[in-house]
Amino acid sequence: MATRSRTTSRWRATTGDAVLVARRRSVQDAGLLTLAAVVLAVTVLIALAVPSVVLQMADEGVRRSVLDAGPSADVVAVLGGAPGGRSIGMDGRPVRVENASVLVSNAARDMRISLPPELQAVTGPPVTAVQSPPLTARIDDEDVLATRLLHVATTTGREDPVVRWVDGVEPSASVEPTVGTAEPYLVQVGISAAAADRLGLTVGQRLELTGPTRRSPLAVVSGLYEPLDPESPVWSTYPDLLDQVPAPAAAAAVGRVAMLLSDESLPDMMLAIEADRSVSTSTRFPAEPTDLLATDIAAIERATAQLIVVPLPLTGSDGRTPAVQTTLDAVMRTADERLTAATAQTSVLLVGLAVAGALALVLAARLLVVRRETFLLAERARGASIASVALRALVETVPLAAAATVVGALGAWLIVPGGRGTWVVAAVIVVVAALAPAVAASVVVAGAWTGRRLPANRADRERVLGRRRVRRLTAELTLVAVAAAALVSVRSRGLLQTATGSVDLLLAATPVLLAAAATVLVARILPPTLRALSRRSSRGRGIVPIVATARASRTAGTRVPLLTLTISVALVVFCGTTAVTVQRGQDVAADIVVGADVRLQGVLDDADIDALREMPDVTAVAGATTLGERTFGRDSGVKARLVLVDAAELAQILEAHDRPVDPGLATLATAATGGGTPVLITPSLQRTATLVRPEVMGSDEFVDLQVVGTAEHPPVLPSTSSTATVPDGYVVVDRETFAAASGADTAPSTVWVDGPGAAAAVRDAGLADAPGVTVVTRVDWLDTWRTSPLNAGLMVLLVATGVLLAGYAALALVLTVVATSRERGRTLSALRTLGLDARTARAMTFGELAPLALAAVLAGTVIGIGVPWLLTGALGLDLLTGDPGATALQVTWIPVVGAAAVVLVALLAAVAVESAVRKKDRLGEVLRVGER
Repeated sequence: MATRSRTTSRWRATTGDAVLVARRRSVQDAGLLTLAAVVLAVTVLIALAVPSVVLQMADEGVRRSVLDAGPSADVVAVLGGAPGGRSIGMDGRPVRVENASVLVSNAARDMRISLPPELQAVTGPPVTAVQSPPLTARIDDEDVLATRLLHVATTTGREDPVVRWVDGVEPSASVEPTVGTAEPYLVQVGISAAAADRLGLTVGQRLELTGPTRRSPLAVVSGLYEPLDPESPVWSTYPDLLDQVPAPAAAAAVGRVAMLLSDESLPDMMLAIEADRSVSTSTRFPAEPTDLLATDIAAIERATAQLIVVPLPLTGSDGRTPAVQTTLDAVMRTADERLTAATAQTSVLLVGLAVAGALALVLAARLLVVRRETFLLAERARGASIASVALRALVETVPLAAAATVVGALGAWLIVPGGRGTWVVAAVIVVVAALAPAVAASVVVAGAWTGRRLPANRADRERVLGRRRVRRLTAELTLVAVAAAALVSVRSRGLLQTATGSVDLLLAATPVLLAAAATVLVARILPPTLRALSRRSSRGRGIVPIVATARASRTAGTRVPLLTLTISVALVVFCGTTAVTVQRGQDVAADIVVGADVRLQGVLDDADIDALREMPDVTAVAGATTLGERTFGRDSGVKARLVLVDAAELAQILEAHDRPVDPGLATLATAATGGGTPVLITPSLQRTATLVRPEVMGSDEFVDLQVVGTAEHPPVLPSTSSTATVPDGYVVVDRETFAAASGADTAPSTVWVDGPGAAAAVRDAGLADAPGVTVVTRVDWLDTWRTSPLNAGLMVLLVATGVLLAGYAALALVLTVVATSRERGRTLSALRTLGLDARTARAMTFGELAPLALAAVLAGTVIGIGVPWLLTGALGLDLLTGDPGATALQVTWIPVVGAAAVVLVALLAAVAVESAVRKKDRLGEVLRVGER
């Protein structure tokens, strides 16, 4: 009974009047509590909104990546042979498969059902195609047309037509030739109205087909059509069904036009073509990224890669397994890498914002306790327990923290409705905000009236103080070691955990840890430095340096304000440096990827280059092509990729864009001093060149080469070789020189056009809209890359984070000024009684706090520049710049000056406000009471 009574008494003593006291104190310090609540709400909003915004940007980015990839991202299942398998009967004669279109449609539906669920979610209804091998059709006695017979359809068949017949009728079935006669097979086809108009084809015209056919069949034009929707996935990979496509330069055909088959004429095509060997059937599942989420990238990439390697789930009822073709896995992989880079940068920013916000809340809590220290100590002196003091603080701060958290969460939801993310960071900040005042108050009252005193014996006293110094030094060295270990770990393996694929928050906190380590060093170095300055200033005549340096040595030892300022400044500089590096890296990437002001890719010839060179405001035009992998030297086994360029013009373009030019490139066409065609080779081929005679296969025989230099920066172009092997090196040779020596076809596949009028020249030459030619301008590429959702969003995030951190830095400095104003006020008030004027008082206040601010700016600048320099590879900036190589760090003083200006303005404003408040002090009362 007595135990219960004591417990009840203790509980009443601890909780008694807690609500009333908390309410009275909240009214007295309403302004400071409101400030802390605002800071908490903003910090919670940031912690919740930033990850959701990044994921939203990543969603838009991956969707655009799929759209930019175009038809290559579609999942295509290809079956060799005609629909239904064999089209040859037991007697060896071709068999007409009347239901061929139905077999194709049913197989497509079965494949759709068999697709992995991850792919079903990001692909649309299948589009089927049955096509013949390449054929030629003679239009007249002189002109030959490259063609192929194609049957394309959606799974809805006639219920969803894809063309409108503008002349003639839809192809129908033809009568089979009589057995035992030499009559040709007839295949009714449709021709696009645009192609028919270009070539002069009419309804009823018969075209003799040549190729892997039976009985030299005739294509009968039954009608002309127009597509109902030219943007439909049905036409995505069959431009020759819509209009005439230029034939390759080496071909004798006037162009290429595909002929459209109907459901009725498809069996006729299978009879006319050697189907078992030449016809192919494909089912295309168009990529539809409308509902694609960034979090699905890994699953889609894995499912696609597995389906390409093991397409057994798509095996049809006839037992045939298709080959799966798609670049969707590569697109997902690239998007995943970019998302990884964005996540890495976001994690650094988020941790920095969270720590800076939490430290600002700690400073606000410390200021709150400083203002109440007299009352807290009085409570302790009257017998209040530490638990009761902490409880009253919690009763005051927990409801406030809860309300601020709700406001912050609501704000985050308004910014990103239904946002995805984690509450971990926000929860930690809320806990800090709720507990910081209680912990600070407990620490203050715990040190009072405890009976703990230092020993009177000097040796014992030094031993006790020595143990305290050792414990503090051990903690500081541990912090420095953890920061160094995090830095080494990030540099070696990046910001993502290899096991889980998620961001390691410890490693993401590397900049914060480095800033904390720098704070420890500054806190050790600054006080003795200031004491030395104080001794030196004591030999002068002014009072300001003496008092300011003496007081600054005590203020500088305050770890929390110094840490808050250092972290904020460091991340402001980090954001600015990273933003400038990405911006400059994108400029460099545009020069590398596009290569000039305009790049043309496709079916081109030397006449196009000559025409472009005659255009006004064009400074240089260079053509280039590759001849695939060739053996470098007879029987060496070393494969090299031949890169044929207009050497002098390419060197001129590279110099104009401040890109490295390999020595000897400009004079490659005239560099020969002996036998052989002059070339540049990459360093990987130099050893081979000393062991064997350098030569490569030309048109019909080997061509001797003369190595005149090293190609450190060879232009890498798409290979025309059918192999996918990686060459051992590159051989760069002048295009015209090699053509003269080898007789090989060196028609350019890539043309770079440089100069202020490059874009207009390409347009005036009629190449901008030429079929089979892709035109990319440097301005458009750069604009597209910079405005992509992920890149643009991260740039905005970097700038916004820098502004917020600058605000945290200013707030931390103001709170520090206010927290130290009471003790400083005693000194200044005493000096005012001796004649100290207000201007000198402001100078003393500024001089006392300036070393703290200056040290934070210097340390933060070093960390803010050093972190991106050390972690450029780990942050994956090249994935955000588009630079094929490593992105180089770009240092700018703009964020440094900006951070310093914010700190300086905040310091001046705080000093001015404090000085204005001090003017209201009554000196007589100050001297009588001793302190405010």
